[in-house]
Amino acid sequence: MENTTQHIENNPAPFIKSFRGDKVIWRIIIVLSLVSLLVIYSSTSSLAYRAQSSAFAYFLKQFAFLIVSILIIYGAHLIAIRWYRGLAKLVFALSVGLLLLTFISGVGVTFNEGTRWVKLLGFSFQPSEFTKFALILYVAKAVEENNLDSFKKYFWRILFPAGAVCVLLIYGGSTSVALLLGCTVFIILFVAKIRHSYLWKTAGIALAAIALITAISYTTKDKPYQLFPRVHKMIEKRLHPYLYPDNSNIYQARQAIIAVASGGIIPKGPGNSTQRHILPNAYDDYVYAIIVEEYGIWGAIIILLLYLILFYRAVVIARSCTRAFAMMAVLGLMSLIVFQAMLHMGVTAGLLPVTGQTLPFVSLGGSSLITTGFALGIILSISRATEERIIKTEQRTTNNG
Repeated sequence: MENTTQHIENNPAPFIKSFRGDKVIWRIIIVLSLVSLLVIYSSTSSLAYRAQSSAFAYFLKQFAFLIVSILIIYGAHLIAIRWYRGLAKLVFALSVGLLLLTFISGVGVTFNEGTRWVKLLGFSFQPSEFTKFALILYVAKAVEENNLDSFKKYFWRILFPAGAVCVLLIYGGSTSVALLLGCTVFIILFVAKIRHSYLWKTAGIALAAIALITAISYTTKDKPYQLFPRVHKMIEKRLHPYLYPDNSNIYQARQAIIAVASGGIIPKGPGNSTQRHILPNAYDDYVYAIIVEEYGIWGAIIILLLYLILFYRAVVIARSCTRAFAMMAVLGLMSLIVFQAMLHMGVTAGLLPVTGQTLPFVSLGGSSLITTGFALGIILSISRATEERIIKTEQRTTNNG
């Protein structure tokens, strides 16, 4: 009997053994999933009331998306990294095509003065969520090819595609996503040791483009053909009130700060938030405020640490990579996830202007969960390949010894 028990412990079920890659990342995914279910069930009461539904219905919806996302992570982490490397350009082209569909009447869906959704075959999703991760893979592939011996090649192979995507995102109303993505790509290029002269030119072109887009937004705001309408509205309704808070009245931001302030050392406990009935978008853009209110400063710190640990594990994986694509993909994908989380938390605490960014793998939503899951699956695929390579090297060394 003892031998049987020991055999089972040393030889887990094949399905369990198939969960490879960084175990810490897997554990954090499970923890964030559980946190998501708890906080979504608590924070959707006002949404359920407006939709004449129930918070439990949204709980089930989020549970279903989480299951799908975890299955995507599992499937993606079993795919060899060579497939991601080989399909990077094709996936990027497909994502840009989906992004362009948002501007087609009858397909693109306008919501909150932004065209960020596509409705196909009865399903609605945000192509921008897919595009931002696809661009990271494309840039990683372009860096690995190492055909950037002139600024002209660098411009057409990296700067122009990345810039075009960011402009499309801004035009569709996803300005904060574009800025976040642009900064992430710039960091990847810096880590990849792209020539400093190229990076300085990139920064100058980016600043000039932002200034031009802002000028176009203001000069056409009163015209029938408004261009980049969300830009001047973001400056006037989000950036200006952040810089001059005494003269502002941003309802969401103030209610979020109240929720954070009422968290304290002794938490209110799950389901005991009072701001969830008042705070708009408590289930997505301000879900961290509900976490702080219900779980206190300790819950806030734990969630923050989970994302920081994710970033640390990505750095560890990247340092073990032998190919530029794998290293850049790990750092880029995880940076995008973690930077978005930091941005969300900073907005919630009143440290940054309102951006409308969700908390990855926690906030309510299907597009974000599925695409973030796919990104995490790629990271775990690279981690799995790295572990297998190290094990084979150790076995070869042992056999030779």
